Amino acid sequence: MLLSAASVRDSMLRPNNALFGSVRTIIMGYRKPFSPKPTPKPSHKDRALRSKRIVELVRHALENDEPNFIPGSKPIYFPFAQVKLLRPNAKHTPYQAKFRVPKSFNKLDLRDYLYHIYGLRVLNVTSTLTPAKFIRSMPAPYGSRYRAPQTKKMTVDLIDPFVWPAETEEFIQEKELTKELNRYREEKANAINSDADKPSKAFGGIIDPQPRPMNFVSKLVRRQMKNIKDKDIIAQKRLNAEKFITSHVKL
Repeated sequence: MLLSAASVRDSMLRPNNALFGSVRTIIMGYRKPFSPKPTPKPSHKDRALRSKRIVELVRHALENDEPNFIPGSKPIYFPFAQVKLLRPNAKHTPYQAKFRVPKSFNKLDLRDYLYHIYGLRVLNVTSTLTPAKFIRSMPAPYGSRYRAPQTKKMTVDLIDPFVWPAETEEFIQEKELTKELNRYREEKANAINSDADKPSKAFGGIIDPQPRPMNFVSKLVRRQMKNIKDKDIIAQKRLNAEKFITSHVKL
């Protein structure tokens, strides 16, 4: 029996199932890779046992005053990282705290940092990398616009609740003063042409003096008033000259 050239080519490209175990299709002269095997998911019972085991380990660590996690093995005696405690958002509970950390920090670093320095136990950590705002090197429209460095914030779950103290009256006044000063500097820096003569709206508009009101006078009325003023000046000069002459010359 004679075979066509196409059938011979297909038989050469098609691998033998007995040798290779499975068949890979041919697409544009290239073999299509095998599809990855799905990762088996743990059952609900296994996940429940794992969660129960974690809870038991944490309870045992708290009772024996031990760390409830595996601490890092690298000793750091003088930490140089700046970790700032921020005020919580409206969605946060008293059992949550928010920190601003360097971008090189990860969740494990913050957990070790809080435990070894402040003795603060952390149960869970979530991190966010917020985009920075646009900044101009010079007032618009002259300066180019660029982005400031990004900021990294982490929220931790605490064992004991923590409530921020109420703001004092001095703190509120200083905060309002700083806000108005920044507003005044921004308005003066971005003022162009005629806007530079306008009074600032910061501090209720009491810093810059109010511009003097200017009444509108037409050109015709202004010219008439100028002619009357010039005639009065000439008449006054003539009267002063006559008084001077009559006081020295007796006619």
